[in-house]
Amino acid sequence: MITRFFAFGYALILTLALVAPVAAQTYNAPTASRVKATRGDWSAVQTLSPGEKIVVRLKDGDRLKGSFDSASDTNINFNQDGKNVTLTRDSIGRVEVSRGKARLKGALVGAGIGGGVGTAGGGYLVARGANVPALVGGSVLGAAAGAAIGAAIGLGTNYDTIYEAR
Repeated sequence: MITRFFAFGYALILTLALVAPVAAQTYNAPTASRVKATRGDWSAVQTLSPGEKIVVRLKDGDRLKGSFDSASDTNINFNQDGKNVTLTRDSIGRVEVSRGKARLKGALVGAGIGGGVGTAGGGYLVARGANVPALVGGSVLGAAAGAAIGAAIGLGTNYDTIYEAR
């Protein structure tokens, strides 16, 4: 029984070793110039690339989400659910750009879920006559697997503010 447990652990570690580099490659960090140019700098919006995921928060409180198309001195154009949207600069309170999935949040939630499942599996092994290290090993392996899977999937999306009306 112990041999099977260690074989499973070894296979899981090899799988996680392959998942972590893939998860790290999908992060798309914002450029430093965009992060610095926040308050009232409309030129940061004009330098966005077409297709970038954005969130536009209007002064009246509405929140629109879509893919950036273009921006002039007075307007911004983007696609929201297949429809072209044009807004005037005067109606916009804030523009945010996506910087990728929330990997840390996903890793923490995944570690909690995986740790719980691993503890339950280890508890089952202890109840069936295995020794106590099976409980600890199940918890650790479950948490590690859950963290890796959670980081790979992510939980939500992080956004950076590139423009905020004064």
